[in-house]
Parts: sequence; structure tokens; C-alpha cells
Amino acid sequence: MLAFIWDMDGTLVDSYPAIVPATQQACADSGIELSAEEIHRQVICTSVATFLEELAAERGMDPAPIKARFNELNDSRIDAISAMPHAAETLKALEESGHRNFVFTHRGASCRAILKQTGLEPYFTEIVTALNGFPRKPAPDGILYLMAKYELMPEQCYYVGDRSLDIDAALNAGIGSIFYLDPSSPGAPTGRETFIIHDLLEIPQLVENWMY
Repeated sequence: MLAFIWDMDGTLVDSYPAIVPATQQACADSGIELSAEEIHRQVICTSVATFLEELAAERGMDPAPIKARFNELNDSRIDAISAMPHAAETLKALEESGHRNFVFTHRGASCRAILKQTGLEPYFTEIVTALNGFPRKPAPDGILYLMAKYELMPEQCYYVGDRSLDIDAALNAGIGSIFYLDPSSPGAPTGRETFIIHDLLEIPQLVENWMY
């Protein structure tokens, strides 16, 4: 059977309605004015942490206060977060077919609250967050931890994410990758992913094709 290791923000849950305003306000509080569109594009291409670090470096500023303010604002907006279309149906279909689901995310303490709020938490064998202390993606450490703990074979594992760093994390772990490009995403294919999907329900369909 297969193992699917999931990114969370932008993949399992639509958290950009929380992330983008939180980033915009954190930047504005430090005197940096940016459009919501520019922020969305940048955080999809990298990550919020990398974006804020680069933004601060360009201006000779310390990124720590901006990142701390972002975390404060982002954690206060979890009510704005909802499950991605067909996330629950996809996870349920995979589970019922005997496959296992895991999470490896950069998000910290708010992760479980969000998964509970969206009804997705019961589908996961283990949830690895920033609180576990692994290096941030594209470092593969969190993925490798799950593979070692559950004796997962590389050829049976796929990392599912919506950003290029997710694809690179999968490559660094020696496993397959599924690039989820939601129709509203400003992201673009990397050329390094194993599969590209535009709807999460395509994953059970792919699996069914592999099995038969």
C-alpha cells in the first residue's frame, strides 16, 4: 500500500485568506506596503518565512519582529481557514483503500486546531509540525523521520504540496511528488514533480489506475 505525506497550507486547507492578510499587516506594521496579490505570489513561490527574511534583508531590517508579528496575526485568523475542495473525500477514499496519510508542515501549534476545525484530523496516522523541530523544507528530515518510523519504502511514498519547495523536499527524500495546482493558484509547474493535479480527487483516481 501507499503512503501520502501532505503539506498543509494551500494543499489540505485554504489558509491563504488568513496568511496573506496576516503577512500584509505584519509588513505594514514595519512600514512595508505590499499588495495582497504580490504577497500571495511570493509566498507560493517560496514560503512566508523566506519571503519575510528576503524582504527584510533588502531593506537592512531585522526579520525577527516581522515574523513574530506575522505568527501572532496568522494564529489569530484560523477561523478564516477552510478545507480545500474535496480534501476530506480524498483522504477518506485513500484510507478506505488501505493507504496511509501523514502531515509534514511548517505550521506550528495551530496545525491540530485547524485540522480539527476542518474535520480532517482523523485521517492522519501522524502529524509532524514545526514543534517537532525538523529543518524547514526543502530539507527532507521530517519526511525521512516518517519513512523510518513507519518503515515506508521510497517507491511507495508521495509528498503532496502546492509549492516548489514541496517538490524539492520530496526529491531530497528520494520519493515521488504530487504538485497540487489549485485553479486559483499563481504557482507554476516545476518540471521536477512526478504528477500535477488540479483537484485533490485526482489522487484516488491515479491510485486506482496504478492498482488496476
